[in-house]
Amino acid sequence: MSVGRLRASGARTALLLALVLPLAACGNGNENLHAWVHRIETEPPAPLMPVPRPAPYKPPAFAAALLRSPFVPSVRALPSAVRPNPNRPRQYLERFPLDSLKLVGTLLMGKHVYALVQDPHGIVHRVTYGNYLGQDDGKIVAIHPNGLMLREILPNGTGGWVVTRVFMPLSTQSGG
Repeated sequence: MSVGRLRASGARTALLLALVLPLAACGNGNENLHAWVHRIETEPPAPLMPVPRPAPYKPPAFAAALLRSPFVPSVRALPSAVRPNPNRPRQYLERFPLDSLKLVGTLLMGKHVYALVQDPHGIVHRVTYGNYLGQDDGKIVAIHPNGLMLREILPNGTGGWVVTRVFMPLSTQSGG
């Protein structure tokens, strides 16, 4: 017999002994366990509590039949004289959402009042009355030391347009 086969058979024997010896040690130490299981199995089961009877079901009254249908528009679209001008050339600051722009200061040069608006790239632009900011046709209508007032034209959800006023406050954070 070769040495390799002898080693392999010795390893198998050692493995077999390692698996069988712990099982042999578990022999008769379970008499108490068997007696307890036998006693539990022979006892009659405890009576079950009766299942409580549920309250009788009363379906709620359907009161929504008198409400308007959610599939019918609640407001009729009225023709509006206000609408954005699609042919107007767009200004640079109209490409950014209004909440991404910051008013960082105001400037008075002679009789002209300017606002200093910082775009998301950190570049500061000088704007004045009539300039547009944001993506909703926001036109500057007032410049105050503490902010700008814009007039925006927004869709009203029914095919028309509505004019809103938006105040852009002076930013209290530094630009750096």
